[in-house]
Parts: sequence; structure tokens; C-alpha cells
Amino acid sequence: MTAEALPLRRWPRRVGYGLAFGAAGLAVLLPSGTAGAGLFFATQVLTPARWYPLLVRSVDGSLIELSRTEDTERPIPLGLAWRGGHAILGDVVSVERNLVVREVTSVLRGELRPGLRAYTSGSIYEGDPRSVHGLPFTSVFVPGDLGHFPAWVLPGSDTWVIGVHGRGASRVEALRVLPTLAATGVTTMVISYRNDLGAPASPDGYYHLGATEWEDLKAAAAYAVSAGAKRIVLYGWSMGGAVALNALRHDAIPGVAGLILDCPVVDWSATLRMQAAQRRLPAPLTWSAMRLIEQRIGTKLASLDFRSYQPPVPTLVFLDGDDRVVDPSPTRAFAAASGAALIETTGGGHVRSWNVDPAGYEQRLAAFLGDPAGYRV
Repeated sequence: MTAEALPLRRWPRRVGYGLAFGAAGLAVLLPSGTAGAGLFFATQVLTPARWYPLLVRSVDGSLIELSRTEDTERPIPLGLAWRGGHAILGDVVSVERNLVVREVTSVLRGELRPGLRAYTSGSIYEGDPRSVHGLPFTSVFVPGDLGHFPAWVLPGSDTWVIGVHGRGASRVEALRVLPTLAATGVTTMVISYRNDLGAPASPDGYYHLGATEWEDLKAAAAYAVSAGAKRIVLYGWSMGGAVALNALRHDAIPGVAGLILDCPVVDWSATLRMQAAQRRLPAPLTWSAMRLIEQRIGTKLASLDFRSYQPPVPTLVFLDGDDRVVDPSPTRAFAAASGAALIETTGGGHVRSWNVDPAGYEQRLAAFLGDPAGYRV
């Protein structure tokens, strides 16, 4: 699950209750009544939709005036996306009661103008490895149980890093770290999985929160081995972390030598409860929604709790303590139980440790890939 943190919002009683579930930057308006609310929320969790909560108030040269939220006032580089466009936000210039003024360092696509609805993202880039970084790559299709899944492959050694994006995100999530991965000499494969744009859909059309998506990662690993991979390092962001952990727990990845996680969903139940509590969603509605989600994905959420799981390989975990989308507490518990190296930042939010400290993130990532077994924080 890769989610963009959404502003807290409480809904009037006559309408129901609101829960913004960040994984796909979606907002859920829960109707009154436990059954109806649970059904609606469960559907939104498993079939994410994009939400554009921000209003572009004005644009003056390289400055933009936006709605003030916890996200827009973070002093870190962020992507700003709207229908038909994408820009990179730089420094915060000023913060007023309801407005934030920020620098725009680049408009990658479209026209940035007043009146647009937009959302912020930790993924500041848009495009592909060559268009963004000048890195050579090949577009391939990975054969899987449901069809053929598009992937990028950046050439390198017989050590392959397989990147798995979060729920509702895409392969562009990996663009921030591709130069670092390329510099280490590894081959990098950035995959898609079921229900991604351009990938096969699951039979029911639902995301399964990692409960079935791990099979697509297994297929990607098999492709890597057939292409000469001797060692595989899994790299998962948000729900991609749950996908990687589930694949490891199923012993599905041959030659795995390491695991990298960035704000992973270690415990879905905790994350759902956290989101509900932030928006004061009553416990009965939360319970109802969680049971409906289990029914639809055919898996108990408890089976996607990895807090006590100990991966059989060296593990590096990035975490931001201000994550409002995925509960960070289970990740800390996982790192403590497994002995994983934990790097925790603050002030970034969900999957934003790179944005908080790009140089530090890249240094630790490169050091881990250079010697996973010997890496120490």
C-alpha cells in the first residue's frame, strides 16, 4: 500500500463518517448503518480510486499557492500531481492560516494553473528510467498465472534487485532510487502486479493486500532466474513490503539474498484501525469493514501480520515516524523481533524517508547492497 497522507476530516452525523485511506490517496465517505458503511469501505479499500484534495490557489512564476495541509507544509521535496500533469515542489516559502506557498522546481508534464485539483506524492518523478535519469532499460513482460505483467529491467550483474511498489501506486515509485541501484552495479527489475494499470486484473477485480500479489512477485523472480540472476534482493514499498514478506514466508523466491522495506504494511489490522481512529470511526464500523475485507480477499487479516516473522535473509527497513497512512508501530516490532537494521526518519510521512534525507537514504541503501550480511546501522 502506498498511500499519500490525507488531511483529517470528520463528517456530519447526517452523512455518516469519513475515513481517508491513504494507500491510493482515496477518501471514503461511509454511509450511516454498520452494514452499509462496512460494505462501502471494504469496496474502496480493495478497489482504490484517486482523490484530489488540494486546490491550486495561484501560480506566480516559480511559486505556487496551495491548500494548507500537514503534507503541503512539510519542508521536503514532493511531487504534485493533477489530471494531466505533474510537478516537483521545492522549498516552503510561507505558511498562512489556510494556505502554503512553495517553490516549483520543475513542471514535468501539463500546465500548472490556478483552479486545479491536485494531490501530493513522495514520488517526485514521472516517466521511465531513461526519460528521468538517462538510465538504459528494457521493457519486458513477465509471464504469470493471470497473464503477462509489464516490468522494467535495468542491466547489471547477476545480483538482481526486484522492486515492488505499493497499493494504488506504480513503477514510478522506484524512480527515486534507480540511480543508486544502478551505481552499485546490480540488475534492477521494477515489476507490476495484478490490477495495476496495464497489468492483468485479478478474477474478482480486487486488490488482495499482498495475500495473492506475492504470486506475481514469484513469477518475476522466476523470470529473473531464467535471465541469469544468481542472487535476488527484494525491495518493497508500503504494500509492496507485505507482498515481499508474504512471498518469503511462502518460500517462493529462489536465491534470495536480502530484503529492503520502506514503510511496509507489517500488520493490516493495525493500519486499518489506525486510520479509523484518526477519523473517529466507531469501532463497530471498523470491525464490520475488516470482516468484509477478509471475506472478499478470502484471507484473514491476521495472516498478513508479520510482526513476529523473521525473514531468512539480511533485512534493511526504512521507516518514518510521522507515517499517518501505515501504522509504524508493527514495523518497529518486526525490526526488533527479526534483528533487521532499522533506519527511522521523522517529518516525512509515508514512504518519504528518501525525501527527508536523500543522501543518507542512498548511502545506507548502497552500503546494504554492497554487503547485506555484514551491514550494521
